[in-house]
Amino acid sequence: MLYVAAALVLLFYGALLYRVYLTDRRIETTAIGLVLIFGASFFTAFTRTMLVYKPIMVVHIALTLLCWYGVAIYLLYRRFNLWLLLSPAATIAAFFFVAWFFKEA
Repeated sequence: MLYVAAALVLLFYGALLYRVYLTDRRIETTAIGLVLIFGASFFTAFTRTMLVYKPIMVVHIALTLLCWYGVAIYLLYRRFNLWLLLSPAATIAAFFFVAWFFKEA
């Protein structure tokens, strides 16, 4: 069921990206949108490795949803909210920090 929801979300963003290209006809706007969709997909896929640290995973899921919201804002209004788009990177950095410094020997 989760894979079906993810496929529908990607299909929605693909259709939104196509609509942006049809109205704008600028390839750089479409390319940036495509990179943002791939980046948000990476942040979403990275959630699975965070199952070890539940509090960081919950925050990462919330920030990943905000990242997808930032992608939608860019595709609809062409406004670049960099802090929204890169916010899951903070939890990835926290994950590696905790794994590096607080690992059991």
